[in-house]
Amino acid sequence: MSNIHPSENSYVMDPESAMEMARLLDLDIIVNKQMGALFPADIDLGRVHDVLDIACGPGGWAMEVAFEHPDKHVVGIDISRAMLEYATAQAKVQDLQNVEFRFMDATSKLQFPEASFDLINARFIVGFMWKEAWPELIKECMRILRPGGIVRFTDTDRGFSPTNSAALEKFNIFASKAFVRTGRSFCEEENANHFGLTPMLGALLAEAGCENIREIPHMLNYSAGEPAHFALAHNCEVGIALLAPFFKKTGVASQEEHEQLYQQMLREIRRDDFRGIWYFMSAYGEKPL
Repeated sequence: MSNIHPSENSYVMDPESAMEMARLLDLDIIVNKQMGALFPADIDLGRVHDVLDIACGPGGWAMEVAFEHPDKHVVGIDISRAMLEYATAQAKVQDLQNVEFRFMDATSKLQFPEASFDLINARFIVGFMWKEAWPELIKECMRILRPGGIVRFTDTDRGFSPTNSAALEKFNIFASKAFVRTGRSFCEEENANHFGLTPMLGALLAEAGCENIREIPHMLNYSAGEPAHFALAHNCEVGIALLAPFFKKTGVASQEEHEQLYQQMLREIRRDDFRGIWYFMSAYGEKPL
């Protein structure tokens, strides 16, 4: 798989940012709890021995798997040196000898031989994937999967929306515009307030030859007073702060516009009457035997 847009850093945030690392660690905890299990409930874990986590970030999911399943070998890949160093250090501190982390770009050919893994996992990679990179990545996943292996993508179409925060919804439109302008969105309408990704995941898996495809929706209520409110609202605040350079670069909002709207969002998201729902989805399928 040749590089897509090789002259650009494809991640919409700074992948070496300490703030982004902390945000991803928190998000892993939130998502793991919401999904209820590290693996799909309907697969035979006895057939899963080698696991790959694409865009592993600071290694939250990969280390959870390694800890709960010491019989499995887990590999995490990412393009952030800082996150890989953190993940490697944490695995050493926890004496997790069945997990390793490697530098690798998911928008390029994956440096693994054919039939290397029984399960491939990728979560929330929409932030660095161009539209045309998706089918290429899934083809690579199919190449390095063993027959009968599982490939699973968990992702979202939008930021932490819908909500009753006018400012947060405006930021979601900014993100939609920026994704369209940089070739990341499957929806070509800039004001659509979504990326059009989740309706495509099952079709993309099918086009790559996956069988027995399943789609599992997830919904997280982070309204004021709900258990997830503080954690997800804080995650949202950090993420939108880190998006300021991306919005400026794509021409959807100046630094001044971002800051003014950001302060409004902070007031609205922290009110007692704030209401917000976050939707995401898992789609997974099997490589034919």
